[in-house]
Amino acid sequence: MEAYREIIDLKDNSLQINLPAKFKNGKVEVIVLPLEEENIIQKRKPSDFRGCISKDSANFMLKSIEESRKEWEKSI
Repeated sequence: MEAYREIIDLKDNSLQINLPAKFKNGKVEVIVLPLEEENIIQKRKPSDFRGCISKDSANFMLKSIEESRKEWEKSI
């Protein structure tokens, strides 16, 4: 099942939707729900996560990753 989603700011109580070509000449079901603002995922930059984990945790994770990489390089 294919879906089309679009978030629209309404100016009054009417709505016009222009659908992609793949929806042409078929039946569709239209459901209109008010948008819950807290469910919108905001795009974040990598710098937004700076300081989320401690240096000890970061060093432990980096060490684990390096060990995993070395295991892939080993001959069987």
